[in-house]
Amino acid sequence: MTDLAAAAPGQTATHEPAAPLLSVKDLSVRFGSGGQATTVVDHVDFSIAPGETFALVGGSGSGKSITASAILGLLPNGAEIASGSILLGGSELVGVNQRTFNRFRGSRIGMVFQNPLSSLDPSFKVRSQFREIIGLHKPATRARDQDAIARTWLEQVGIRDADRVLAAYPHELSGGMRQRVMIALASLSQPALLIADEPTTALDAVIQKQILDLLQGIIGQTGSSLFIITHDFGVVSYVADRIAVMQDGRIVEQGSRAQVLGAPEHDYSHALINAVPEIGARFELERLQLPRRLGTPLPAPVDGGRADRWTEPADAAPASVGAPGSVLLSLDGVTKDFTVGGFGTGQPKQRFRAVDDVSLEIRRGEIFGLIGESGSGKSTLSRLAGGLVSATSGRIDFDGRRISGLPQRELRTLRPRFQYIFQDATSSLNPRIPVGEQIVRPLLRFGKATDRASGTRRAAEVLGLVHLPEAYLDRYPHELSGGQRQRIGIARALALEPELLILDEPTSALDVSTQAHTLNLLLDLREELDLTYLFIGHNLAIIEFLCDRIGVLDRGKLIDTFAAADLFSGDRHPVTQSLLDAILPVGV
Repeated sequence: MTDLAAAAPGQTATHEPAAPLLSVKDLSVRFGSGGQATTVVDHVDFSIAPGETFALVGGSGSGKSITASAILGLLPNGAEIASGSILLGGSELVGVNQRTFNRFRGSRIGMVFQNPLSSLDPSFKVRSQFREIIGLHKPATRARDQDAIARTWLEQVGIRDADRVLAAYPHELSGGMRQRVMIALASLSQPALLIADEPTTALDAVIQKQILDLLQGIIGQTGSSLFIITHDFGVVSYVADRIAVMQDGRIVEQGSRAQVLGAPEHDYSHALINAVPEIGARFELERLQLPRRLGTPLPAPVDGGRADRWTEPADAAPASVGAPGSVLLSLDGVTKDFTVGGFGTGQPKQRFRAVDDVSLEIRRGEIFGLIGESGSGKSTLSRLAGGLVSATSGRIDFDGRRISGLPQRELRTLRPRFQYIFQDATSSLNPRIPVGEQIVRPLLRFGKATDRASGTRRAAEVLGLVHLPEAYLDRYPHELSGGQRQRIGIARALALEPELLILDEPTSALDVSTQAHTLNLLLDLREELDLTYLFIGHNLAIIEFLCDRIGVLDRGKLIDTFAAADLFSGDRHPVTQSLLDAILPVGV
């Protein structure tokens, strides 16, 4: 908004720019004190105008989330603001006590966190969580009126069955539905500033676009400003008015969306944008371009980048290896039903079909990509393929041998040959055990190492394969970045010398540079170790870049299967076309 100054006769009226809603000046945040202090946010300056959408972009560890935490007064233990000023509507936030901050949070600043499942209390139904927030801001509101307010806001964020959602626990809702609930909770007090930290991470393209449209609609209705923190340049291109790029705690470039995305001035900005896979990239690039990394470079793979297959103990039976291009994994008419609701849930007991009569074949050496909207059955199908859950009906064969219905003792002998890499690298690692031990234990359990010493040597070898130094064997998961933890997960799977890797959204939570490193690594490993991949994803540009063939799931059914080169064929299924239409371009 602008104020029209009164003009004297004969003078032209001038427009004075509105004062910023948020002004951050010379902000520095550090961990520790004295000589041991580490600066993680270093003399940062930016402002956000009323009604503006401002995006802060950067790689993991760049300081984005710590900057937002400083604004919210939610810095973790051990962190403190070393210098600077944070003005919200002219009120200074640096140095105020928690009681004052509590007045600002919710009423003046709303927050939408990255992971709505961990942000919502799993012990309480959605109705209770709305009542708590409404009671804080309007303590005189009766419960019946609180429910009416909650229902109105749920409908405002596109939830049609508001009563069902209010009666549900967070785990009973899909990822997209939980994020809508979080947006409603953050918006119901109509704060002047809404901060969204990676609000669409791990959501499929269709839901992602719906959530971004929803955020834009909310700030349009309330007049709020939106401060969005993300590593996704498609998101930035779609919603941002202005952009700041952050690297190693410093803002290296900021400007309008057109300037930063169309003509970036800083090398780091340019490199981040180039690291984003776009539709059609597979026909232009063999590998994604990587941003220059600061600090210690990644070590080269052991043995100059090529690793021989692990030599099995002398008494181990060698695994059979089929001919290149032969069928390695096949599913024939596979169905999976779950029972939901029933006693103690408040919902009627009923059967839910997650996978419905799916048939497909994956050949040796290929990368088969599986994509679909949230709730389409992708993860369930991947767990069926990996023998982690049993099929209700149908047949699953691995290398010509039936594994569906196989007794666990017999299935266990096959498990080293097909390994699973999970979406959340943090929760798939034990936080109390060094990562080296987490690689060695499966080797001993499956007889791939004769003793702990040989297992440790093998663990060091596979760390080299994923470009991590041997010293990382002694580190705990919390001492590693998200990308490094995902590499540990890949290394642990490779240690057993599998033929098939099942990867469930392995890059969805990674920033663009780490994602590019991981995708390039997977392509290199496929060539070096003659691997086959079943790759589950929600980003169609990544699926097209990485995969040889693509399957599209919709409501448990495999409705489209095609070569990646045929993605734009005119006979693509309407669901596939809707996924294409939902892609957010990186350019302006």
